[in-house]
Amino acid sequence: MGGYAEAEALLERVRAAQNRLFGADDPDTLDSAHGLQLVLGNLGRRDDALALLRSVVVGRGRALGPAHPLTLRSRSSLLVLLSASEVVAEEDGALLDLPSECDRLLGPDHTVTLGAHHNRAWALYLLGRFDEADQEIRQVTEAYRRRFGPDYPTALSAQQLLSRTRAALGHVEAGAELMTDVVARRENSLGPDHPFTVAGRELLSAFTSGRWRPPGAEG
Repeated sequence: MGGYAEAEALLERVRAAQNRLFGADDPDTLDSAHGLQLVLGNLGRRDDALALLRSVVVGRGRALGPAHPLTLRSRSSLLVLLSASEVVAEEDGALLDLPSECDRLLGPDHTVTLGAHHNRAWALYLLGRFDEADQEIRQVTEAYRRRFGPDYPTALSAQQLLSRTRAALGHVEAGAELMTDVVARRENSLGPDHPFTVAGRELLSAFTSGRWRPPGAEG
């Protein structure tokens, strides 16, 4: 619903109680911590979110094992928070291979696997590997649409990234067309003032005004 400040306060209280009662590595405590890092990221507190997410990755690895879907999901989230230079160094470069690991451990159609491919596409986009990012996010977008429908938030998030990769490859009009659809669907489902809707309108405006630049070409 976009109430990030309220969500942060509630998650902090819940997580503190869980920490006190069950310990930091209890699965429920770690679930709250994973949710909290998402909120912190949306509040623009990237460093706080990243530090918390790293602790969740370690904690879930200890409590659930490295092959558990929730451990893999938290590792996948690193692909979104890390910068381009950080992501290539993370796990000695192995983090970019996480979707293949998910394919092997969970299967290609698992929701966590699709999320890993989605997040890897973002990392590839930041790295300027636009062809690879475009191919990957196109497949993810189609899979999300089949599974959840075109109005589902994750499907719209993937379509937004697809608009960026299309534009980065020189197809700015196609990117704008994709974002026009995203904005309309978000206005219908989330409302015109939701942060996701506002961010979508800003990206669409950048496309249509000629202000948009791909990673590495800003300024």
